[in-house]
Amino acid sequence: MALDIVVQDINHAEIYHFGDDADETLSRLCAAQPDTNPVRSIRRYCDTMFNRYQLGVILDRIDEIEVRTDAERQAVDLLRRVSTIALRANGYLLFVGD
Repeated sequence: MALDIVVQDINHAEIYHFGDDADETLSRLCAAQPDTNPVRSIRRYCDTMFNRYQLGVILDRIDEIEVRTDAERQAVDLLRRVSTIALRANGYLLFVGD
């Protein structure tokens, strides 16, 4: 099962729900990042939540993610989009693992 991506508002109410693709491209990309990139903490089998400050760091570092395929580019675009939405909502970004 692929990651579920939940954008929450400041009160942790769900405002948007997205998902990784069937090949788990986003999950694989995150696992391949260096330990210094915060997306490395996103795991396939557990939950990971980012707050407003951490979302800013993700957006600052997102261009460091090397993409080689269209699917990887779409995964990075999704990560950028959900991070931006959560940040604008003063909320949280939750990755729900299997």
